Formats: sequence, structure tokens, C-alpha cells
Amino acid sequence: MVSERITIGALARRSGVPVKTLRFYSDEGLLPPAGRTSSGYRVYAEDAAVRLDLIRTLREAGLGIAAIKAIFARDMTLAEALRLRLRAIETHIVSLQHVAAALRAALRSEPTEADIRRLCTVTRLTTEERKAVIERFYERVSEGVPIDDGWKRQMMAASTPKLPDEPSPEQLDAWIELAEIVQNEEFIAKMRAAAAETWNGGFDVAAHQRASQEANAAARALIDRGVAPTDDAAREVVERMITGLAAAQGKTADAEFRRTWHEQSQNHDPRASRYWELVAILKGEPPRGGQSEEWYWLNAAVGHHLAPR
Repeated sequence: MVSERITIGALARRSGVPVKTLRFYSDEGLLPPAGRTSSGYRVYAEDAAVRLDLIRTLREAGLGIAAIKAIFARDMTLAEALRLRLRAIETHIVSLQHVAAALRAALRSEPTEADIRRLCTVTRLTTEERKAVIERFYERVSEGVPIDDGWKRQMMAASTPKLPDEPSPEQLDAWIELAEIVQNEEFIAKMRAAAAETWNGGFDVAAHQRASQEANAAARALIDRGVAPTDDAAREVVERMITGLAAAQGKTADAEFRRTWHEQSQNHDPRASRYWELVAILKGEPPRGGQSEEWYWLNAAVGHHLAPR
């Protein structure tokens, strides 16, 4: 027994879907006709109405033609397609929440230029795009430098901003400032030069961390005792730190290494400290105030005890 065939016009009347749309679905392979009449008109099987209902449901859920094709071709399960759509919707909701937060901030009083700037920022970039800005910064800093991939990924993960659903004006401003810092050509060049000096092919990350941690602990103990960075006791801390850092880079703590470290201590770019302060604000953590007290003490000690005589 041959199943009943219905014309495209009859299917349009039954489903409420325009003939033009049905032709489009047919041409895209979503709703293949069962055949054609002698006059060339498309005819469909009775179950075409069921398939059309599924197409309409998926389209209303926001799935594109390509995704629906993949489902029908069994290249993707219905559950996989719906999960993808759900993630897209959730991402869009978060984006709208960010815009709403910026609007609320702007409406606290008469909107200012800063409020408009926040609005432009949150509407221009998605979470993934903000992540890409940070990743691009690290990629540019590491161009031509043999930086360990694992360390680089760790740094990206630690500093990638994820704005909360309801970001504060301070957090929106922090992202604006952070984005400006990591896209500044002069800053990128300085960070690349510093990376090249450190990652010379023989850099031992663990040894570097140990030397830094030991120096910070020693500095903390002397700070608590009220010892100044210019004191002789500070010289001993500097000597141990420089020896450990040189070994971590596969070098010796010779005059050249000491000269380089002295120059770096005196020419520190404050934007490098501000970077991590802004990351803390974006994460909702207490502002770090830039570098730690131990860092400033050690920097002053290096500046004093390694100064050319």
C-alpha cells in the first residue's frame, strides 16, 4: 500500500508554515520531498508534518540550519545540539547581565563619559573575547622567547578576567584599564625583553620560585624586626636571592648578572604591578595594592646593595 502524498500547499495549510519557507527547508535538505507530481510540484509523505514540527522546534530554540542538518545526518545527537544551544544562551544571558550592570551604574545619576565608556566596553566584548585579549598579550610577550608552555598557560588561567554576573562599576573600570595595559605596545615590548632575559633556555621555574619564596620570607622577618633595606643584614638576603635566581637561569651571580638585576629593580614598570592589582579587582578579591611590602623592601635592598660603586 502506497502511503498518502500531500502537496506543498496542503502541507503549508496544515502546518501554518509559508510555502516559501517549506521550499527553503527542502532546498537545504531538511525537508526532502517524497517526489514530484507530473507537473513538477513537490509532494511530501504524511510524516513530513512531524519532521517539520521538529525543525520548527529546533529553530525556535535557536539552532541554525547547519546544526539541524547535522542532527538529521546523525553527525550530532539532539542532546549535543541542545547542549550547545544552552551554552550559547547562557553566555548571552551573562552578556546581557553585564550590560544591565553598566546601565544601572550609568543611571545612578546623570550619565557621564565614564559611564558611556563602560557601556561600550561590556557591549563590545564577550567573555571569550576578553579571554582572547589576555591570551594574545601572553602570545606577543613570548614571541621568539622559549617560555615554557605549561607556565604560560598557568599565567593565562590566573589572569584571565571573568566578570561576575553583576559586575560593579569598579570591576568594569578595572577591565577597561587592564585591556589598555595589555594592548600597549611599549608595555608589551618591555615584558618581552624581560622574558627574554629570564627564559634563556635553561630557566628552572621551580628553582626560581624557591629562591623568590625564601627571599620573601627573609625580607618579612627583617621587616618585622624593623631592619631597613640599607642595613648589612639586608645585604645577606640580597646575596642569597641573587645567587638562587642566577642558578635558576643557569647563570652565575657575576658582575653582569648583578648589574642587570640592579637596572631592572630601578626601572620597574609600575604597570606590571598594576596588572595584578586589576586582576584581583576583577576576581572580587581584596585589592593587592600592587606589589607586596616584601617586594618593595627587596627592590630597595637590591637598589642599594647592588648599586655600582
